[in-house]
Parts: sequence; structure tokens; C-alpha cells
Amino acid sequence: MAAGCGDDKSNDGEDSGSNETTGDTTGDAGDGDGDGDGDGDGDGDGDGDGDGDGDPLYDCDASPIVAPPFPDDLSFEAVWGDPDTMEVRTGGIWAVWWYPQFDHEADAAWLIEHLNGVRCRSLTELDMRDPPNPGAGVYYNVYIHHGQDDPFPTGWANGQGTNSFGQPFLTLPNGAHLDEGNVDHEGFHVFQYSANSPGFAYQGDSQWYIESSAQWYSAWRRPTADDAFIEAGAIDGNPHLALWHSFSNEAPGDPTDWMFQVRQYGMHTYLFYLTEVAGLARDVITSGFYGMIEASPQEFHLGEYGADTLRSTFADWAAHNTADFDYLTPQQVARARNEVMAVGDPNNINPYIAEYVDAGTGGQALRPSAALTPRGWGYNVVKIENSQAATYTFTVAGDAQGSEGATSHLEGRVVMMGPGGAVYTDLDMSSETEGNVQVMAAAEVTEVYLVVAAVPEFFGGNQTYGFEYTVERQ
Repeated sequence: MAAGCGDDKSNDGEDSGSNETTGDTTGDAGDGDGDGDGDGDGDGDGDGDGDGDGDPLYDCDASPIVAPPFPDDLSFEAVWGDPDTMEVRTGGIWAVWWYPQFDHEADAAWLIEHLNGVRCRSLTELDMRDPPNPGAGVYYNVYIHHGQDDPFPTGWANGQGTNSFGQPFLTLPNGAHLDEGNVDHEGFHVFQYSANSPGFAYQGDSQWYIESSAQWYSAWRRPTADDAFIEAGAIDGNPHLALWHSFSNEAPGDPTDWMFQVRQYGMHTYLFYLTEVAGLARDVITSGFYGMIEASPQEFHLGEYGADTLRSTFADWAAHNTADFDYLTPQQVARARNEVMAVGDPNNINPYIAEYVDAGTGGQALRPSAALTPRGWGYNVVKIENSQAATYTFTVAGDAQGSEGATSHLEGRVVMMGPGGAVYTDLDMSSETEGNVQVMAAAEVTEVYLVVAAVPEFFGGNQTYGFEYTVERQ
């Protein structure tokens, strides 16, 4: 796949089913603390940690990691693994394999420790579950492969597959197996594998979420890494696209180049903003994979975070994207811009629906073009280059319904850019689709932006949510 796309799956492996490994943390009565649970801490829960919650005291950042239990008698079950002819190292639920002409001894130790951390956080902090392997009494196999230079299948790339025993496995090309961000992303996929929620399936309008949430985990763990957000340019390059735009649910006529196809990877910027900037709960991002949830991820978020909170936060995210992703580091933004220049098609970059220089709409109420009208949980941006002090009045009046009949809902923001950074102002929304605001731009303000976000309570398809806007400049 194109640079920055995340992973190529050797077998997409997004099957559902549920296998959870549990451990027995109870003790015997007669320990002398009076609670009868056998652990000696007096809280009666049997776990030995004294907090009364029934969970062992895990530490995902310890060395070694104190992780949830797993069967201690795991065995090898590997289509492509023979201990007599190959090197294999085990730790936790993992078995790491490679051919002996290569030296991956130290690499395997690091890889096991890192994957143990992914497992620990996934199970104890993010409400996720083990893959089926340990529940079946076998290791989860991880293969370090070298293309034509070893006997592994030549079609292997970077990603999770399912073998003929029905068990998932991970294939990591040499080099990628030591890329921390890549291992975080692929390791997180391991704990999506047993997901049992139909609404989170790897298809249609929920397909985006498998990749974006894995990218979110990787960015959460490496928030200042220069390459943590290399797909961000696909977001503000076409902000009108639906939040759930992915590989196979585009609208008729949509391009299929990098700018459009990589979008679901770049949507981790939104998930990162929700949790790491806005401070919303991380486990909402992941808990919906399990529990037989019928709602799509985007609908699940609305129910868990609340409609007002999610709509407002989405509009804030859109505004901060417009301010050159000011919640990311300058190095991250520069890396993302370089990625667009390297692999993006300049003919498919549409950041603004209109641009003005020291001017407004001249008293006219204008509409975005049909091609750029925002889709569900997408947004539009009007750009004004400003060179002197001025007062701007923005008015937005949206259609009551989307192009296919869904009830519309709009949120608006104004962004002013100057030497001191961005200043944000909310539109005063008098209804679900109408709002206005007046702002005073000082002479040092160089750009003023109107951001209009379509945030309906409808979570699929590519229908658009039209509106009129006016900009008065005094």
C-alpha cells in the first residue's frame, strides 16, 4: 500500500468470535484475615491487592510487566513453525519465530516485552479481550520474515492473518518488527480479533474504525513521535468527506488515490483529539468491540459521550485542524505535509469551499458546490486572507434535511490566525441548522476561517448536508 497506509494484511483475519482468557485469583479460607478469601488482604475479593475490586494489581509499565494471567502450559501450533529447524522464543502468550540464518535473539526479547505491554493495556485499561489462541492452549505466533531470503510465503507482508487451524498470527517484515509505532498498531489488531459486536465489523461504514483505532493506540503510546500522524493531510485535504469514509464505501465518482483511501488511518487524529486533547474517556474508543454492540462505532460514541459533547468536540477538532493541526507538534505537521507532497494527488486536494482576500460574500448567501458539500460528520472551511483590522459577521443557514432525508444538524466555529497562534469563537447556533457570530480581527490577524461541521444523528452513507453562508466585512 502507499506510504503511510499502516499495514498490508497477509490475511485480513477480521473474523468474529469470542474467547477470553481468565485466571483464578481466589485463595483458600483460613488465612487469618477474617474475610475467608485466602489472600490475606482483608477485603474479601480474593485478589490479594487490597482494593476490593476483584482484579489483580496489574502494572503495564513495569519491567517486567505485571499483566493479566494466561494458561501456563501453552503449546506450539504453527503451520509455519518447526522448533527443529527454526528459532523460536516465547514469553507471555507469544511465540516469535525466525530462520536461524538471521540473528533476532535480542529483537525477539524486545518484541515480546512490547507486545506484553499492548496486551496488558488492551485487557486492563481498554476493555478488550485476548485472541483465541491462549484459550485454545496455544501460543500466538509472530513471524519475522525476510521476503525472498527465507522459506516463509513470499506473499507475506505486514499484518494479521488466520492459519489453517483457525488461529490468528502476525507477520512482520524485517525492520518493521522493530518499528515501535508499527508494532503498537499491529499488536492492537491482535486484541480486536475476537470482537463480537456486529456494528464494529470490518466492512462498510464501520470498516474505517479497525484501522483508525489501531492508529489511535499507536499515537497514544507515542504522542510526540514525528511519524505518529503522517496521514493527517488526508483529513484537511478533503474535510467534507464522511467521518467513516474508507476503502469500499466511497460515493460514486470519488477518487481512489492516497488522499481518499488513506483517510481511515488519518482519522486517528480525531480519536486522539477526543481522548488526549478533549480528555474524554479512552475506553469508549475500544469497549464497543465487545458486548454484541449493534451500533456502529460513530453511533456508539454519540451514546457514550453524549450528543452535545461529541458534536461540540467534533467541531472543535475541525477548527483545530484548520489552524494547521495546532494540537500536534510542528515536526508532526511538517511530516504530514511532506507525505501529502510525496504521495498525494494535487488534483484531489480540496481544503476550502471558497477563498477571499480582505473581503466577504458581498451581501450574497452562497452554498458550497455539490461536490464539496459536507457529508455526515464532515466539515467545510471558508478561508479569508486578512491584511488589516476588520470586523467580520458570519451567518449560516442550513437545510432542514440532508440530501437523502436525514435530519440535519450543524455546528460552526471561526478561527483567527495571527502571530500568537489561533483564536477560536463558536457560532451562536439559534437552532440545529442556523447560527451567526461577529468577530473583530486585529491588523496582525493574517487569516480568518469559517468552519461548518455537519453532525447529524445519522451515521452511514454519503448523503450531504447543505447550507448557505454569508460573510460581511466592515
